Amino acid sequence: MAARTFTDSAGLTWDVFEVHRASKKPGAVSAGLEEGWLAFACGEQKRRLAPFPPDWASLPDVDLAVLCEAARRAPAPRYPLHEPLRPRIRRSVKPAVEAPATALGDDVQTTVRDFAREARTRGLPAVAAMLELKTLLLERHPQADSEARDRKAVRRWFVEAYYFDRNR
Repeated sequence: MAARTFTDSAGLTWDVFEVHRASKKPGAVSAGLEEGWLAFACGEQKRRLAPFPPDWASLPDVDLAVLCEAARRAPAPRYPLHEPLRPRIRRSVKPAVEAPATALGDDVQTTVRDFAREARTRGLPAVAAMLELKTLLLERHPQADSEARDRKAVRRWFVEAYYFDRNR
């Protein structure tokens, strides 16, 4: 890939290079840029030219300056390099699934199975339901020796009720 540096009539030094995206999916780049573009960069100023002449790398600086003037300004980057990245993960806006009210003396297995069936009927994904179930079990069965601490049993009860208890 060729790259050049030139100085325009205003005395600004520009870097110019070809850009070709690897993705060929429709909509992966802005309209008109699907076959690549010539990128011009001078400090914070950035411009794009498409289509561009195939012999651009051998053009004199004066002609490159004309191409640069014809290029459209590129939008500012969404995530500038000098700013820290913000997390892109957002919390779910779905309301938490409430487990059906059960008597205080109910066992852990009943709590798990009732919660799993309720989560399934509300369309909550199994992984999200398991995370909420963990919190629920800590609230309802806080004892250190409770069956709620047996992860394999809790997982088995949840999976059986969530995926296979269809007639309840």
